[in-house]
Amino acid sequence: MEVVFLGTSSGVPTLKRNLPAVALVRQGEVFLFDCGEGTQHQLRRSGVRMGRLRHIFLTHFHGDHITGLPGLLMSLQMSERTTPLSLYGPPGLGEMIRFFQRMMHTHFTYELQILEFEEEGKVLETEAYWVEARRLEHRVLTFGFALVERPRPGRFDVEKAQRLGIPPGPLFGQLQRGEAVRLPDGRWVLPEEVIGPSRPGRRIAYCTDTRPCPSGVELARGADLLIHEATFTHDLYEEAVFRGHSTAREAAQVALEAGASSLILTHFSPRYQKVEPLLEEARALFPCTWAAHDLARFQVALPKGDGHEREILVQKVPSGGQRG
Repeated sequence: MEVVFLGTSSGVPTLKRNLPAVALVRQGEVFLFDCGEGTQHQLRRSGVRMGRLRHIFLTHFHGDHITGLPGLLMSLQMSERTTPLSLYGPPGLGEMIRFFQRMMHTHFTYELQILEFEEEGKVLETEAYWVEARRLEHRVLTFGFALVERPRPGRFDVEKAQRLGIPPGPLFGQLQRGEAVRLPDGRWVLPEEVIGPSRPGRRIAYCTDTRPCPSGVELARGADLLIHEATFTHDLYEEAVFRGHSTAREAAQVALEAGASSLILTHFSPRYQKVEPLLEEARALFPCTWAAHDLARFQVALPKGDGHEREILVQKVPSGGQRG
């Protein structure tokens, strides 16, 4: 799974930072979290395929998180898209989209599915994963999201199967599908005799805009990766409280309390030309921290173990590396 940061500024763009947007690429399917102004340009620069975009999740309706949406939807229309696109966000999302359509005198030839919600819970669920939403603490109704993969089947122990006298071939497949098999000598072998315990999937949490809050901690509970806003350094704590944002130290504290494996900071105030002070502040409390920059890419690997020990699964992809 790959995470691509399309915009890492807050409030207004800078020469080096676009407004908030993060793309997550999983098995060719693209999820977009927030859609600040210029997001479609960043998608093109990143190499993330817009044609594979399936879901857009909006945390709240402050302008820096949504002003890229009309242009993106229009570009998808002009590319003759036919694949359905799903939008998720707080109440008022449908009204906002209809307003865009009226003002732009257009309609979409592709199916636009809109899901509004004001309660916490799963907003998208498939056989392979789900996306859950939790209320955050900001000046307007705001939700954070977590993409959670379902557990994977345990590993098939070929050596143990051979010791039990199971011949390679169709019987291996039956056991891997969870079916008991009968051997030529009449013995029965159950799947749990040759298949280990289920292995966890990945959990990626996205928390912005927000003050540190219990629901944000729960959203990030046990996450392999927490993406959390860090608008200010902690010397501006009072301003962070007043504006409903977090400091870098507070983001690190959330990661620590949640038992997350890795933390990536984003949503930086334009006052910071360099993010090293925010990164250093967070790493002093939570060492496994990165500071995002526009078009930065991170790979989130599948856990190798059974989930009883936390693994560091996140690696930054060098510039020019793999693209989703």
